[in-house]
Amino acid sequence: MPRSTITMQVENFQRLMDTVAQVDEQGRKAVKNTVKDVKARAPGWIAAEVVQVYNIKKSEITPASGKGSKPKKMAGSVRITGETIEEIAITYEGRMLTPVHFGLTPKSPPAGKSYTLKMQVVKGQKKVIGRYKNTRTPGGPFSERSHNILMGTGSAKADGVSWIPFQRMSRERTDLKKFTATSVPQMITSELTSERIMTKLQEETAKRLQHNLDRALGR
Repeated sequence: MPRSTITMQVENFQRLMDTVAQVDEQGRKAVKNTVKDVKARAPGWIAAEVVQVYNIKKSEITPASGKGSKPKKMAGSVRITGETIEEIAITYEGRMLTPVHFGLTPKSPPAGKSYTLKMQVVKGQKKVIGRYKNTRTPGGPFSERSHNILMGTGSAKADGVSWIPFQRMSRERTDLKKFTATSVPQMITSELTSERIMTKLQEETAKRLQHNLDRALGR
């Protein structure tokens, strides 16, 4: 049976093989750098989407960055784990926040005057959360139950909060219920933000991967 053999002579074969190996190595390096980028930048990407919806300062939900950065007081904490893009997990923890974080007005009770407490958790949605009527007789008994009203925290810190809303639940002086609005984890997983955040993470991760691949390949 007739048979023919074609032998291909490829110039610089070893150089090409080395290039393929190099691309493979650089590709792994690009992925590793992308994981590092995502870990460093994801909290900022997430915070940017949260503040588009919620009336909270970005600085309150974004960790300090850079070497030598001083720790700052945050409304929650964030922990990022995982060594591959698929394994990355971003975990937020945080207490329930008072309206002080959401544009509470007034910030302190006007002396001897009635007032209406308002806050704005979601941007554009200012809500009344309490009213105080100045009808108390000095030295008189506490009411059976009150609206949310401003009460002193006793904080002496320079950056502390002096007044937050409480509700009096009975005539007992210490029978108080602190008014809280929401937390950082709830803001991040809410129906208002979760889809926006996932889209942002996917878009920005793809951009960083492309950037790192281009650098690795000298483009």
